[in-house]
This record gives sequence, C-alpha cells and structure tokens, in this order.
Amino acid sequence: MAIIKKGNALTTKLLQPGGTYQTDGYGLLTGKATFLVDSAAASTAVVGGQVHPSYSDMFVHKFTLTKGALGLDTIEAEYVGIDSAVKPQTRPNVTASLGLTSEHITTHPNFFGPITGYTKAIAGTGTTFSQSTINKDYKVGGEFGAHFKGTDTNAGGFVGFLDSSSAPKQFYYGKSNYLAPTTSFSGSVYSDSPYLVTQLKGAVGKTSKINTFAGVKLIPDHMGTVWEAATKNGTLDTLMLSQVSFEDYCVTPLGTPIIYKANYEIKFNREGFPKEVYQGSAVSP
Repeated sequence: MAIIKKGNALTTKLLQPGGTYQTDGYGLLTGKATFLVDSAAASTAVVGGQVHPSYSDMFVHKFTLTKGALGLDTIEAEYVGIDSAVKPQTRPNVTASLGLTSEHITTHPNFFGPITGYTKAIAGTGTTFSQSTINKDYKVGGEFGAHFKGTDTNAGGFVGFLDSSSAPKQFYYGKSNYLAPTTSFSGSVYSDSPYLVTQLKGAVGKTSKINTFAGVKLIPDHMGTVWEAATKNGTLDTLMLSQVSFEDYCVTPLGTPIIYKANYEIKFNREGFPKEVYQGSAVSP
C-alpha cells in the first residue's frame, strides 16, 4: 500500500520544539536541535558548518540521522560557536602546575651575590676568595665552604662544599643541588579566526613578558598581566610558549575550518629567559 502524505511534505527540515543553548563560561557556545525531514531529503538537510536556525553565531559540529517509519527521518544536530562578546577567541581555560625540581647549586641566582631578597650569597661575591685550609690547590668563596679550582673561581670552577668543620658550613657540606620552584600552565582556547593558528605556530619557543603571545591571550588577567624578571641589565621575559597543538573543531563539508581549537603549554622561569638565547614573541613589548 502506498504511503499517503498530507500537510507539510517536509522536503526541507522542520525544527522541533525544545533544543538547548549553553555557554561554558569561557565563551564557547554549544547547543542541540532536533529536526524532522522527509527521508528523500535527509542526506543533505543538515551538513557540517551549517548555521543554527535561530542563532547565527553557532554552526553544526556533528549530527545524528535516525531513519524512521513511513519515510520520516529525525536529525539531532549539535552546534558550536564563539560568543560574540569574546570574539575572535574564547577566554583561556588554564590550569597551573607548581612544583619543585632539583637543580645544580651553581644555577641558583644567589650563588654569587647577594641579590635582593637574600641576606648572604651562597658562594660569596664572586670576586673575593681566600686560600683553602683543606686543599692548597683550592680557593674558598663566601663563608659556607664553597671551594673552587685554583685560579678558576667562576661557577664553572666550583668543586663543592668541602668544609664540615662547623655550622653553618655543616649544612652545606657535600651538597650539590637545591630544590627550585617550577611552574607551567596548560590551557585551551577556541577561535573562529585562522589568526589563532598562524600566530601561535610561529610563537612556539618564543617568550613574552605579558599574558599574550603574538596577540593571542593565553593566560587570564586574574593570573597576571605582566610577567617579567628584574635583572642588573634590565628586565627579561619570564614566559615561554613551549608547546601548541591545533584541531579543526568545526568544518564545512569541503573541510574548511569554521572553529579552531588550540591546546598549549607555557613555561614560567622566575629568573627570566636571556634575550641572546630566546626570541620574544612578535608583540611582546
């Protein structure tokens, strides 16, 4: 028996009541909508990247087509978009990791000093040395038993803390490493602009003294907007973009991206990154 159709032929999809529209708090919009459509038109009724029927800033991310009885199919579409209030990118969603790592004592900023915040330098001033009473071939820097090879009295000539005669020398004796704080940030952002990709891929391995890299904000303002270390010769950037991965999060049927996603990692170095070794990102002041 032939199917008898009356009313709306559903040759174009018909939006059903209900649906959802939500934001994740960072500016990423997501939603769902359900459509009914005649099975003959179902294959082209919804495609990737298609604009939401009610919200022009949301696009089809993926969908499910369910074949129904009597030539009537159901399509459940999922949408994604960027809130117009934060375009062209979402606010950075960042996790910070803080811990300790073992570093050689000669890398400590107060190895020769003292520098601001420390009362005494670990190995003295770096310019005044005395003769060792333990080994005639060594010189001593500071008051904690730091020994250096004869005439090689820079950090490279350090041979160890060799004097255990009394406190505080006892506390340094035999030590060669210290616990240094280490901080890293991992986060993600979404954007409807290819600028996100072109700028960040060129900023990997570069530094910044603000919370953006090449014009893309990667650390929220409440975590800090200025990141620099003061040195005797000026200031140094303390942030480095160490890793970035990209994803075409929403695309058209031809594969043209509409929404991009970037995951990234940033290293923080409290002493700063020397400009002779590391280049700043394009817009780092």
